[in-house]
Amino acid sequence: MLWPFELHRSYHRRNDIHARFGGQQQGGISTPADAPGIFIFTGHGAGHVGYQDAFEADGSFRYTGQGQLGDMRMISGNRAIRDHVQNGKDLLLFQQTKKGGPVRFEGLYVCGGWEIEQQPDMDGQPRQAIVFTLVPQNGLSSEAEDLAEGAPIDLSLAELRERALQAAVGSNETSPRIALANVRARSKAVRDYVLARAAGACEACRSPAPFLTSSGQPYLEAHHIHKLSDGGPDHPASVAAVCPNCHRRAHFGEDQITLNNELLERVKQLEQ
Repeated sequence: MLWPFELHRSYHRRNDIHARFGGQQQGGISTPADAPGIFIFTGHGAGHVGYQDAFEADGSFRYTGQGQLGDMRMISGNRAIRDHVQNGKDLLLFQQTKKGGPVRFEGLYVCGGWEIEQQPDMDGQPRQAIVFTLVPQNGLSSEAEDLAEGAPIDLSLAELRERALQAAVGSNETSPRIALANVRARSKAVRDYVLARAAGACEACRSPAPFLTSSGQPYLEAHHIHKLSDGGPDHPASVAAVCPNCHRRAHFGEDQITLNNELLERVKQLEQ
């Protein structure tokens, strides 16, 4: 799915988000049942009810989980954030700067892990809070040189697939310092497997890779079928290895929706 939200553009939460995609209209975490995404809201008033959200210098976002009183638990919306990759859900972050005002789209994020830290709850009492480190997807797109490395030759396709499936499992508890490294490692595991699965041919047009890299590997690119940009871990059933031409077509072609739907079905058949 290609989300209709533009980076840093403001939207009316009820009319532009929930009326179209569903999900809870109150609270900081909205989990619509029939949309491939989780809506996260932060901003105005958050600090007054015990939440201490903040953008970090490296671009990541520290997001306090769900629960206003007492210790937080890894249930409901918190669990949805933790398991979003495994469940095929994007994380969409919106920020509200004025009470009752519109929310600004801050982009797509990936959960890099979480910490348990002490914060006051709504009554000012100390409690154990779940604080997620969310990493922006737009900072995770792989450079061509990285893509050109290809899959490691010392692992079988079955081993690469197992590693990729494990990478889609929810993030472990970790510090913000290593969250970005975790996300990159998980992303690479999925990409390595997908490139090996293609066996040198584009999974869209089925043509051979346009050239070999300096290491002798067929050059193909990892395409995240559901996403506007390619970055961050995903499930192997929603990532394809495609030639550069099909990759651009999947993002910018007038038939991009049809192509991505066809590609999604083809990849799911491969994974079955």
